[in-house]
Amino acid sequence: MGLAYYVVPIASGAPLFSHALSLVGFWTILMFYPHIGTHHLLQTPAPTWLKMIAITGSIGMLIPVTTVLVNLWLSMKGRLGHLHEEVGAKFIFAGLVWYLLVCLQGPFQSLPSVQRVTHLTNWVVAHSHIAVLGFSGFIGLGGMYFLLPRITGRPLYSRKLADVQYWLLLTGLTGFFAVLTMAGLIQGSGWLSGNVVYRMLPELHVYWVWRAGFGVLISAGAAIGVYNVVRSLYGSKLGEDRP
Repeated sequence: MGLAYYVVPIASGAPLFSHALSLVGFWTILMFYPHIGTHHLLQTPAPTWLKMIAITGSIGMLIPVTTVLVNLWLSMKGRLGHLHEEVGAKFIFAGLVWYLLVCLQGPFQSLPSVQRVTHLTNWVVAHSHIAVLGFSGFIGLGGMYFLLPRITGRPLYSRKLADVQYWLLLTGLTGFFAVLTMAGLIQGSGWLSGNVVYRMLPELHVYWVWRAGFGVLISAGAAIGVYNVVRSLYGSKLGEDRP
């Protein structure tokens, strides 16, 4: 989030909408986020008081998420064209969209009635991937692409390669999330109906094949990103690209 707060105003050419909202977002995320991990363990023999704290914290996360996203989106209001001219800022914008999705799904899946179906299924794996790669990963990559030329004094090797990486990661992660969410719902519904684990495996096989295919896109995007960064540090810039 620190990277997003740094890059968005610079790339959009507009000041941060509200310093006060940034403080609300900082202190409320510090208050709620450390306690929510147990919401993945509601169907396990964890202490009830700890589960209640996790559920309360998960729902409370709507406060910092709302304040942060409203603050940043109002900062870039009417200036999305400027933002997307900078490839690093484009990654960060996508990361903020993933952040919205992650933090809408998180409080929802923390409810015990939902956890009866989603607990320990591929749904949780899908959610974790959009949190780590979607939110944190896209913003981290965007911050790297934004800061690298400014720190090294060398232009980015290829804007086109960065764009290819962006679309590979976005397509791969979207598909990864969709197929694992569907697999998790099938898996959880089967378990809730009394089916044992091994009887569900043939039904899930096709989803895992699709997951592997989308994982190839994600891996390809990562390889392109590594090549682009290494060439930016040690190689010459492609003549047809601009920084």
